[in-house]
Amino acid sequence: MIKNKINILIFGILFFGFSQLSQSQLVNPVVSITGSVMDASTRQPVTAIMIVTNEKGKRINATRSNGSDNGYYYLTSLKPGRKYTITVSSKYYLKEKYTFVIAKAYKYTELSHDFLIMPLVEGAEIPLSFAPFELNKAKLRYGADYVLDGIKSTMLTNPNIKFQIVCYPDANGNVSHNQQLTLERAKSIQKYLVANGIDISRISVKGNKRTDPKNPPPKKKKAKGKRYIGTTYIKIVEI
Repeated sequence: MIKNKINILIFGILFFGFSQLSQSQLVNPVVSITGSVMDASTRQPVTAIMIVTNEKGKRINATRSNGSDNGYYYLTSLKPGRKYTITVSSKYYLKEKYTFVIAKAYKYTELSHDFLIMPLVEGAEIPLSFAPFELNKAKLRYGADYVLDGIKSTMLTNPNIKFQIVCYPDANGNVSHNQQLTLERAKSIQKYLVANGIDISRISVKGNKRTDPKNPPPKKKKAKGKRYIGTTYIKIVEI
């Protein structure tokens, strides 16, 4: 009888402990964020200092990306429903800031975000990872803001740097048409950035008559539904 009471007591203590732990995890789950830091022009891993701050600017965590291991980084101790900013700094690169809000979570969650940081070198050209235009069009396509907001953030974080938007046409042919099209494309991006807080004196534009020699149109036909769109670069012209 006494043995049964002891067993019941031990079970009750264990159950209470696990219950409290479970409840604690539900109330205060931890969120981590991982990914890589890469050179935006070469896609090579970069060693960078990464600092996380909250809405009040208080430092929450910090780490160093592994430049010899795919630029890997890992940040933890973040909380659901909170707003954070990650600042990425490396000696020979422009500083980057990424502000985000973590969605609600009820258990440990791991998020992923890669950083492509621009080399701090005059003349460096960074191609946009996503074509912001439709074929033979100068108007920004749906979803272009996904890429351009990253450029905007870089320009805001590095206010003394001047840039040039360089656009290439989709095909070789009418050089006059190509020059006009690509210049209008560059101005469309410039207009978007200026509307989002970048001083126009920091952004020059350049069109081109012929396709990009570093990324020319493919000789073979692309898969159905996929078309070659001329490359767009962000070029650092003054540090």
